[in-house]
Amino acid sequence: MKLAINGQQLANTHSLAQILDVLNEHAVDAIELWPWNLPPGRGAGEEDEQRYEKRDVAAAAGLLRQRGVTCACVTLGFNAAPICFASGGGANYTRALIGAVDAAVTLGAKIVNTYCVGIPLEYWGRAAQPAGAYAAEKGVVITLENEAHDESGLPANVADVLDKFGGPGLGTEFDPCNYYHAGIEPFPYAYDTIRKHIRYVHLKGGSQYHAEVRGLRKGYPMRDSRRDFIAYVPLPEAAFNVEAMVRALRRDGYDGWLTLEPHVTGDDILEFYRQEVPYVKNLLASR
Repeated sequence: MKLAINGQQLANTHSLAQILDVLNEHAVDAIELWPWNLPPGRGAGEEDEQRYEKRDVAAAAGLLRQRGVTCACVTLGFNAAPICFASGGGANYTRALIGAVDAAVTLGAKIVNTYCVGIPLEYWGRAAQPAGAYAAEKGVVITLENEAHDESGLPANVADVLDKFGGPGLGTEFDPCNYYHAGIEPFPYAYDTIRKHIRYVHLKGGSQYHAEVRGLRKGYPMRDSRRDFIAYVPLPEAAFNVEAMVRALRRDGYDGWLTLEPHVTGDDILEFYRQEVPYVKNLLASR
């Protein structure tokens, strides 16, 4: 397994070159890229912001090569699915997925990560299936990230849609914190339910938010609750067993990326990296 850092949160305050400086500071040499990490190639409207066809992918690939950084994953924008479906239906979303696969090939990534937020999971599967076949031809896998508040928040749903539509070019990204956010036990239950489909992994720390507990960063409401909120904490302090999950991934033959994506901002995210990078490196070095 290999360590990467997600460029999503840092994009709010850092250019791609500055994000690569952060990676260098922590001796991490792989990144997950989002559309807004790349400058627009020909201008970007609402839909183009979620996609890669009008982004300057070649320039980003050149910068990564210059800096000796690997692209672990290319992610479509969080709202790509509903925006693409609204403007051109499932066929348009399939084209966006194929565009992301082409970007991944240029960047040397083997994973394209996606979401089904805003659409039924069945619609995602139908649109992703032909793009998955294209991805497989290119040596790329499209993954579905489990999110807390849509149909992918339940691991049985993820397993069902991939049993129906999946193949060599289609799998799931496993985000244990997002399952926790959905009120689901990340390990062993969620992991065991989807493990045969896991092709990519995100790591961030979470717990329930309690105002009286020091050091918790308040996040969004828990699934099906208006009262209880998730809190974001450094990975070693997560309310779920990160170390057991990493051991299980190794046991089951997973040799892909573990990508850090703390959901905090500003100086907090840099402090989280100071704690999380050595923590995960130690897990990867242990047997």
